[in-house]
Amino acid sequence: MSGLGNILLAGMMGVVPNLAIENTNIGGYEELYHGVDYNRLRADLSLEHATYHNFIARLVVDNETLYTANPESLQNKTSVYRGYLQYRGATHFWSLGKQRIPLGVGRIWNPIDVFNPIDSEAIETDEREGTNSVRYEYAINNLSNIDTTVGEGKGAVQVKSYLNYADIGVVGLWDEDAHQDILGWEIEGQLLNTGIELRSEGGSFHNRSSGKRHLELIVGAEYGFINSLTLLSEYNYSDETGISYLAGMASYQMDMLWYCNLLAVGNLDDHSGYIAPSIEYSLSDEMTLGAGAFVYYGSADDEFAQSADRFYLRWFIHF
Repeated sequence: MSGLGNILLAGMMGVVPNLAIENTNIGGYEELYHGVDYNRLRADLSLEHATYHNFIARLVVDNETLYTANPESLQNKTSVYRGYLQYRGATHFWSLGKQRIPLGVGRIWNPIDVFNPIDSEAIETDEREGTNSVRYEYAINNLSNIDTTVGEGKGAVQVKSYLNYADIGVVGLWDEDAHQDILGWEIEGQLLNTGIELRSEGGSFHNRSSGKRHLELIVGAEYGFINSLTLLSEYNYSDETGISYLAGMASYQMDMLWYCNLLAVGNLDDHSGYIAPSIEYSLSDEMTLGAGAFVYYGSADDEFAQSADRFYLRWFIHF
C-alpha cells in the first residue's frame, strides 16, 4: 500500500460512527384533500474521530411518502435533509454542506431568515430543510462573535455580542431570489430580574427592482412558570403591507408522559386567524403519539379564512 494509503487507513481507523433511525407518520384529514398520510423514514449518520475531536461529519437522508385521497395520488422521494462537515475550535468554527443556518430569535415568525424561515402553520415547525452553504464563525472574545454564511444566492454576515442584560446582534443579508438586501437586528434578554424573556428581530428590507424600502419586525415575550406552564406572545408588523399580526402560545407538561400546546394566531386588520391545539403522549423512551388540529376562522375574503381546517395524528419512533 502507498504512503498516502497508509495515512488514510490510519485516519479512518480512528473514526467512530453513530447511526440513528427514525420514522414519523402523520395521518389525518384536510378539507381540500380529505384523507392524507405522510411517512418519513430518516437515517442519521454522524462520524467523529477518536483523536481529532474538533471534526464531525453528518449525513441525514430522508425517504418520504405522501398519499392524498382527493385526488388520489402516491408520491415517494429520497433526499438529503442534512449533509455537512464541521470543524469546531475554540476560536474558529467551519461548516460546509447542506445545513440549517441559525438566524433570528422569533418563535412564531422570524422575518430576517432568508434561508428557511419558520412556518407557524406547519405541523412540525422544527423541520426546516438545510441550505447548501459555507458557514464560518469567528469568536472575537468569550462574549462576541462574527458569523458569515454564503450559499445558493443568499448570504448573511452577523456580529453578535452577549451582554449582561441582553444578547444583541446586527446582521446584513442579501437574497438574489427575492432581489433584496436587508439590514437587520436581533435582541434577546431578560426583563430586569422578573424571569420574563423579551425578544425582537427585524430589519430594513431594500427591494433592488423597485428601489423601495420597508420595515418588518417582531416583538415577543415569554415566561415559564415553576409548574412547567410556559406562556409566549409575539407581535408581527410590516409597513409594506400595513398588516399587524398577534400570536399567543401556551405549553404545559402535565407529567412525565403528557405534553400539550395551544397556538393562536390572528390578523389584527381583518380579524381572521387560526387556533392550533396539540397534545403528545410518550408511549416509551423511543416512541410518542400526538394529535392536533388547525382550525381557521374569518369572513369569506379574509386572509386565514382561505385556508382549510386540518386534523392529524402524529406517530414517532426512534430506533
